[in-house]
Amino acid sequence: MRRSAVLVSHPILTHRAEAASKSCKVSMSNSKPRQYSNTTVKVSKVGSKAKVTTTAHYKTTKTKKSATASTKGTANLNYYISGATPGKKVKVTVTAKKGKTSWSCSTSFTPKRK
Repeated sequence: MRRSAVLVSHPILTHRAEAASKSCKVSMSNSKPRQYSNTTVKVSKVGSKAKVTTTAHYKTTKTKKSATASTKGTANLNYYISGATPGKKVKVTVTAKKGKTSWSCSTSFTPKRK
């Protein structure tokens, strides 16, 4: 007589409170700034007084800036470009959080030679 094994799988159920995640809006004051100049990350559509964090992902380093959004849910964060590699796109990620709600969005800029 031939025997067969039957494998019964029971899924493990887990319950955790997921934070509500939403999209924000972001733009650059200048998407092609010259080296050694400033550009501003303009964030909107986040919660009133949300904690906003932006991170610029350069070729060899990351620069993080933080601010508190206005009562209208906007924030402007200034970046000094320094000698960033000309022509190398710099991604800027944005996260914002207030209570259990979070927002995220991203943009980029490409430095030009001085």
